[in-house]
Amino acid sequence: MLTVGIDVGGTFTDVFVRDSRTGDFTVNKVPSTPPQFERGFMQGLLDTVKMAGGTPQDVTRVIHGTTVGTNCILTQTGAKLGFILTDGMRDILYIGVGWRPRMYEIDMDPVEPLFLAPRRRSLGVRERMAADGSVVTPLDEAHLVETARTLVEGHGVEVFVVCFLHSYVNPAHERRAREVLNTVYPKIPVTLSSDVLPRKREYRRLVASGFDGYVKPIVTDYLRALESALHAEGIAAPLHIMLSHGGVAGLENVTERPVRTVLSGLAAGVIGAAEVGDAAGFPDCIGLDMGGTSTDVALIRGGKALVTTEGKFEDYPLNLTMVDVRTIGAGGSSKAQVDVAGGLKVGPESAGASPGPVCYGRGGRVPTVTDASLVLGYLSPDTFAGGIKIDIDAARKAIEEQIAKPLGLTVLQAALGIHAIVNSNMAQTLRLVSIKRGHDPREFTLIPCGGAGPIHGGRLAEAANIGNVLITPAPGVLSALGLVLAPVSHESMATFECAAADATAERLREVAAPLDEECRRRMIRDGVAPAAPSVRYFAEMRYAGQAHELEVALGDALADDIVERAVAGFHDVHAQTYSHSDPSSAVEFVALRTVHSLASEETTLVGVGRRVQGAVPTPRRRQICLDADKGFEAVDVWSRRDLPAGFVFTGPAIVEQSDTTTLVYPGHEARVDELGNIVIRVPLPEDR
Repeated sequence: MLTVGIDVGGTFTDVFVRDSRTGDFTVNKVPSTPPQFERGFMQGLLDTVKMAGGTPQDVTRVIHGTTVGTNCILTQTGAKLGFILTDGMRDILYIGVGWRPRMYEIDMDPVEPLFLAPRRRSLGVRERMAADGSVVTPLDEAHLVETARTLVEGHGVEVFVVCFLHSYVNPAHERRAREVLNTVYPKIPVTLSSDVLPRKREYRRLVASGFDGYVKPIVTDYLRALESALHAEGIAAPLHIMLSHGGVAGLENVTERPVRTVLSGLAAGVIGAAEVGDAAGFPDCIGLDMGGTSTDVALIRGGKALVTTEGKFEDYPLNLTMVDVRTIGAGGSSKAQVDVAGGLKVGPESAGASPGPVCYGRGGRVPTVTDASLVLGYLSPDTFAGGIKIDIDAARKAIEEQIAKPLGLTVLQAALGIHAIVNSNMAQTLRLVSIKRGHDPREFTLIPCGGAGPIHGGRLAEAANIGNVLITPAPGVLSALGLVLAPVSHESMATFECAAADATAERLREVAAPLDEECRRRMIRDGVAPAAPSVRYFAEMRYAGQAHELEVALGDALADDIVERAVAGFHDVHAQTYSHSDPSSAVEFVALRTVHSLASEETTLVGVGRRVQGAVPTPRRRQICLDADKGFEAVDVWSRRDLPAGFVFTGPAIVEQSDTTTLVYPGHEARVDELGNIVIRVPLPEDR
């Protein structure tokens, strides 16, 4: 009875396999295989199932975090879209909202995603809804067919994206347009803006809908190919996909709106950190997932990942519900280079998995953070993840010739400089998600994960004034673990513009009823019994006259006093967000969202059954460099699997395991808890 979580990253594919009968788990990292990521997926799955002592037929569930949609947008290799808009509104995408994030850059490119479709593939159709949902101009179906033929026969479009004015209030015209298009062109997918993002602001709705259509064929083909590959190996288990909001869903539901997978991989690590941190007694924590290409940082409160409906992708608005994550280009494969001004720069450019760091011996020529870690002795060539044969001499030579000599440094100074810069970049992001949002980092625990995170965690905690670092039993594959722990979850949203003074509980229940029905339908499609999921409600609210709204949790029921509780909750959220509120001002509802979730059957107590008892282990010794003036010094190297519960040791020391390496810095005290976590106490400035 094996549950498999597979997170495919740009450099490594992480696999977590758990035996539901015994509680034992097996982890593995294999190199990703871009652009055919499915090859690495299947190799990792089959190899790890075999390592766990099972066969493909023992697999009962597969959960996948995918970057296919993300990469499709980043590389601009999606489907050829045809936009069908309300007549007179064909320039919505190209006008945008006039936002310029780099206002002093004279040659800045437009931030609107113009690659989705040129203006010639953005056409209008005669129809019009008023802002209240009443019909101003009926849908001209003949004009619709004529427009569709122009897009297909004249421009070869592969997906229709329909975004009519005010369809978030009344989607009747969009839905009828889909029926007509499916009749005329049954093989061409249709994306409706009222399905993807049923809320006002046409530009944002069009961008989200455009991304959905853009990735739909590629994501669908990829997931179907994975399903076929699983079946070919005798794996009949359901395939679930991580969504950007932190839940998972089945294949049929995902392919209907694949844009929800765009931040799939980022969400998995946050869910894993939240679950394991809460189980270990650290419900308030900061997850830091440092992989080969990037680092994802997220704040977690009360054991729950924070979500937002005001997210973005690159510079593009993507106002879908998603886990609130900050991503920077800092990873093990981040390139270190001397720039034109003679300064050392690390990232955001990455060597990825291919050719990868210089030490991989696959053609990489620019030194990376991983190369520096090897030269400093933090990583062992004999135990490096992924079964890659390491060339440490090539890494040392690259750092010497490209960094040390140009800057007049020794090799050790250059390698330590690479670490210092990448640590500074990540520490700044830690401050962004904590201090700049009004949170005191001293109240949080840092959970570094990913293949590179535990090496840098101690230094980052020092820089951000975080007193505790939690190293989970499988930090290198925490994203894959997060997939296993994530709930099956679906949500639905509807516009509900109403002054709070005029709203009633009965009206809220009327709006929520069809949303609940849609979620129930999706859960049943995923094999979940109708009565099983938990239900939560959320409202987007604002003060009258404001242009933007805040989300307020309404709980699991819309009781008779829900309006009063919602208003009180809004004042509290506004005060927490902006440090002030005005209870005397009028409040209004903007939208209502319902979420149905079914918790994972897997326990969060990953360490159960893996606790080590007995005598204190004997460490090995290795030379590492933490200070260029002191040079190399011998430190203890512990094997993670040998550390018993209650064992305490102090840094400097190294802990090695198959999926990552942990560096405990000087003055830091590490303790193994009852769940197999390593809890590292980091002295705060007042204690140093």
